Amino acid sequence: MELIYELFDSRVFIPHGHCYLWNPSLVWLHILSDLFIAIAYYSIPISLVYFVHKREDLPYQWIFGLFSLFIILCGTTHLIEIWTLWHPTYWISGIIKALTAIVSIFTAASFAPLIPQLLALPSHSQLAAINVALEREIAERKQTELELIRSRELREAIYNESADAIFLVDSISLLIFDCNQRAIEMFEINQKEDLIGIAGHTLQKKQFTDNEISKIVGDMQNFGFWSSEIEYVTRKGRSFWGSIATKPINVAGKAINMVRVKDISDRKEAEERIRRLNIELEEKVKERTLELSKANAELEIEVGERKLAQERFYLVLKNSPITVFMQDRELRYTWFYNPALRTNYEEIIGKNDFDLFLVPEDAQRLTSVKKLVLNSGVGVREEVFVMANGQKRYFDLTVEPYQDRNGEFNGIGCVALDITWRKQSEEELRSAYEREVVLTKEIHHRVKNNLQIVSGLLYLQSRQVQDREMREIINSSRNRIQSMALLHEKLYQSKNLENIDFIAYIKSLTRNLQTSYASKSAAISLNINAEPVNVDIDTAIYCGLIINELVSNSFKYAFPEDRTGQIMIEFAKHSDDFYNLIVRDNGIGMTEAINLKDAEKLGLQLVYSLVTEQLKGEVLLENFHGTVFKISFKIKSN
Repeated sequence: MELIYELFDSRVFIPHGHCYLWNPSLVWLHILSDLFIAIAYYSIPISLVYFVHKREDLPYQWIFGLFSLFIILCGTTHLIEIWTLWHPTYWISGIIKALTAIVSIFTAASFAPLIPQLLALPSHSQLAAINVALEREIAERKQTELELIRSRELREAIYNESADAIFLVDSISLLIFDCNQRAIEMFEINQKEDLIGIAGHTLQKKQFTDNEISKIVGDMQNFGFWSSEIEYVTRKGRSFWGSIATKPINVAGKAINMVRVKDISDRKEAEERIRRLNIELEEKVKERTLELSKANAELEIEVGERKLAQERFYLVLKNSPITVFMQDRELRYTWFYNPALRTNYEEIIGKNDFDLFLVPEDAQRLTSVKKLVLNSGVGVREEVFVMANGQKRYFDLTVEPYQDRNGEFNGIGCVALDITWRKQSEEELRSAYEREVVLTKEIHHRVKNNLQIVSGLLYLQSRQVQDREMREIINSSRNRIQSMALLHEKLYQSKNLENIDFIAYIKSLTRNLQTSYASKSAAISLNINAEPVNVDIDTAIYCGLIINELVSNSFKYAFPEDRTGQIMIEFAKHSDDFYNLIVRDNGIGMTEAINLKDAEKLGLQLVYSLVTEQLKGEVLLENFHGTVFKISFKIKSN
């Protein structure tokens, strides 16, 4: 106890701080320096212990522990230096330094013998080089193993996936000891073991004799190869032909025979079919030879008939206005026939249109038509004209392409019909028609003028008549005459004398009626809803008279006492050639039901007669919220 007390007794000595005269700057300098050195010393063993713990494969781990103890003691001496600044326990400080010295000497003594061993350890670059070499060697070994595996798998694939059956046969016992998958399939065997250990010739339909086997073995020894075609029988009894090829090979120093069998049943069947076809062909050749002999005789007869037909063809063309010729792709004449031309055909052959026609425009016009056929491959038919002796000659020209046996266009064939006389007749007819049109228009004009005169006379007469009923009768007749006069006016103004624009005619007709009934028409609107149509003259006259009567009745009777209202005229196609004509008003209507067939008024009698007898149609009267006349008839087709 006294020893321990003496070790910690600080009364005998003075603190170390007196040596620094308790200078604050100097004291703090030593405190901070010793403190940071101690912290650094203590952190190094912690890192070493962590490093050794993570690297369990590290050699000489005990030296790291000894070195850590040495560093810890060094750090402790610096902490004691701080302690002795105020507490003069110099015995404890000396003991710690003594322990540090002992551990230092022991560490140095232990580390010295390890230096040669540590130097013998490979460096990082050496280890990296060794690793690279090992990795390369491992990769090469793996590549070699992979190539060996691939090679083996390839041989097995070729062996088993071959389209031919392959047998490996012992060269001495001639027994099968291996075969591929195709052999099992070809001979319809359940498993390979059924083929192992048997002689190959037992699979044949007709087995080899011993002498034949000896001969085969001899051929293989002499020539190194033997092949043949043999008929085999499968395990299920099906026969097939096979092409066998046998060759001796050396495997691992052992001589074996490799036998390859290829199924040639299809080829054998094809050869058999060819053989039968050859027989049939020989028979057909004989038959064909006989037929050709007959055909030759018939051909001679046909040639004679063709010559006769050609003579008849030329005889027909001899007295006709037709010219027949052929031209090649350059439009040079290769054949020409027209007996009416007084020229040598040989002078035409080989020439083109520009060589033959005096007027270049004629040649250019004909050449354009022919080139169109050559380029399109489609025939055309056109009317053309050429100048001959100062006059136009018209032709109906037909141009067709012709092909050779290979389907290629070699030129054109043409037929030209002289239609000059027809064109002249058409021109004469056209002139006569134009004269007739002028004459007809003059007739319509005079008829219209005469009707206007009659209408004017009736107007003058109506002004002298005092009886109102008689005056209305005269005005109705005057309106009928004006409707016919209006039609003749439209005809002599129209370009088409056979048909008339019906809508324009209706509009003109209703305008005249509105003028005639001017006192009432101001309060009555008149609307026309009609489809555009051209009708013949007779139909226009009948429809005009009907509209005149019905619209006049609406103006006179439908709207008494200056009532306002509406008159509607509708004209539309019903179906095919049937049309509907509807005249309606929204006036007071008729006071009683009327049968048009037995109507008393002249106007309604005229309407019924025109519809049923002239137009061959039907008329329907509706007397509800006004008056409606529905007329249906068929327009004549020109």
